[in-house]
Amino acid sequence: MGMSIGFIGTGVITSALVTGFCSGEDLDHRIYLSPRNAERASELAGKFKNVTVAGSNQEVLDKSEWVVLAVVPKLGEDIIRPLTFRADHRVINLIADRKLSEIASWIGKTRTLVHMVPLPFASRRIGPIALYPNDLDVANLFAPLGNIIGVNDEKQIEALLVITALMSSYYNLLWEVVKWGESNGLSMKESTEFTTSFFEALSSQARYDGDLSRLVEEMTPGGLNEMALHMIKGQDGFQPWVRALEPVLRRIRK
Repeated sequence: MGMSIGFIGTGVITSALVTGFCSGEDLDHRIYLSPRNAERASELAGKFKNVTVAGSNQEVLDKSEWVVLAVVPKLGEDIIRPLTFRADHRVINLIADRKLSEIASWIGKTRTLVHMVPLPFASRRIGPIALYPNDLDVANLFAPLGNIIGVNDEKQIEALLVITALMSSYYNLLWEVVKWGESNGLSMKESTEFTTSFFEALSSQARYDGDLSRLVEEMTPGGLNEMALHMIKGQDGFQPWVRALEPVLRRIRK
């Protein structure tokens, strides 16, 4: 049975979630979008027959059982506080650096209030979706869109959120490797296809194996992997990635 799901905010993540929901034959949800980003909202409504652009944010709430808060943090309170939420609303907060207690002070008592961290590839129904607290109904609703990682401690959801801050850095690493390949005789297409496929397979194998510490040590003595690893370690190449997480965590916990 389909649900009525409203989105306050129509940015990149909303677009990914709506696309994910509407890409399966097993789902018949009714989706209502706020009119704020009119072009993107109209595009989604034109693409999917079960998506409607509401006349206002309040209309989104009035027509929905589930409400996803997906506005940018700096505008969050100004947009959300004036709205009237019902006691039976099931609210999913995507605003990264706002705690649930603060969201609750804006919206009042609702049936459900959780914090979720989805990512753009939810549009393709892949990747992790972090959830706090680990609400079974929310997990079941979003399970088709990715791998639900449910936690019941606020510090855990904060840690998962901080890890996502490495996304652009990871893409930049791939881009630098791709450019190196092109400079050494590969076409851009060849270098891109090989590099992305290679790193995708590494991640898949790591998840399948489950023992990263063993995989780190599993290399031929004196081989190419050992040579590259020693070079990167010798230049402190890994620690900047970990150090970059600390200020992000401080921002989240401020």
